[in-house]
Amino acid sequence: MEHTRSARRLRRAARAAAALALVLVTVAASGCREELIQEPGFEPTPQTYSGTPRPFLLGFSSVPAELTQESYRDALDLAAHYGEVLLIQRAPEWAEFLPGVEPSERLDEVTLRERVAVEERALRLFYALDPFDPLDRGRLTGLPEGYEGADFSNADLRAAFVAEARYIATSYEPAYLALGVEINATFERSPAQYQAFLAAYWEAYRAVKTVSPKTLVFATFQYEQLLGVVPWEPPRQPRWELLDDFAARLDVFAVATFPSVAFEVANDLPPLYYHQIRDHTQLPIAFAAVGFASAPSPDGVHSSTPPEQRRYLQRLFTDADTLTAAFVVWFAGRDPAFVDGSDLDLLSSVGLRDAGDREKEAWTVWEETASRPVETAGGAGGP
Repeated sequence: MEHTRSARRLRRAARAAAALALVLVTVAASGCREELIQEPGFEPTPQTYSGTPRPFLLGFSSVPAELTQESYRDALDLAAHYGEVLLIQRAPEWAEFLPGVEPSERLDEVTLRERVAVEERALRLFYALDPFDPLDRGRLTGLPEGYEGADFSNADLRAAFVAEARYIATSYEPAYLALGVEINATFERSPAQYQAFLAAYWEAYRAVKTVSPKTLVFATFQYEQLLGVVPWEPPRQPRWELLDDFAARLDVFAVATFPSVAFEVANDLPPLYYHQIRDHTQLPIAFAAVGFASAPSPDGVHSSTPPEQRRYLQRLFTDADTLTAAFVVWFAGRDPAFVDGSDLDLLSSVGLRDAGDREKEAWTVWEETASRPVETAGGAGGP
């Protein structure tokens, strides 16, 4: 019986990882930002602050509840009304930046529209350039014709990655720029790809700092996988040594953390789950993409509920206070309704509001924390 439960848990965890990957791929390909120039002017809501100051900024990603222009704008609005940071995560536009190619007018126009939309909302932009396939982080994603199967050892692709990093830094002037997402997953999948990436990362880091020195640059790490607690891999010791590979070219230690993949309830998280980070780095700590399910999985193995999501968020904010975190970004403000909840059970219920914009228990915790004034933000960044 226990073996059967373990096998079911393993399958559920693998589907959860696939769910996150599917959302990232779908949103990146949806083109939701294309019509932002036609949006009505954003109307800010006066903020009233009270309570104990918080050291960290709050934010959401641009993942919408539906794959529509209106829903994409709603995601930006939610970040503006209840936080200070917006995460935009995308795959590279390789073909636009190959040697000898100039960015197209289309890309320039779309970039301008999006920058205006972010600035109108007075948000600090966190841009994550994600070169690896979320379904298989051992290979590059969306490569142009003629480069299929290539990696960062290819001089053209390395140059394109560096050029796009420089373009993002110049065109968006983001407060935060991740040049690589969940990069330890690439190490686990393909050490050779990981080593080739490091050379490209170091070059891109220098390029960004040249044009936008105030932008904080880093790669993100998948925290559960870093610790060796994801159920689809054999248990092992944490890989903290991967931080040394970035030497002085890591401005923030930023983690993506989805503990409901590895822990059935919030109280299962060890007491020092996040506190142990401080034993391994003195860099500013950031929670770059966070999620915790609010509903049980269809197979009955995943036992999360709205109260469990609330308990986790309370725990997260307590730890973020103690660690003087730079920022906390909840991956999806609203449940992504385009995810099939019958199979992809992690992200179908990860929002703090449901797809119809109804509040869950955890929303009150977020709203109360958002109303706290920001005293300082370690590694706050931004031009």
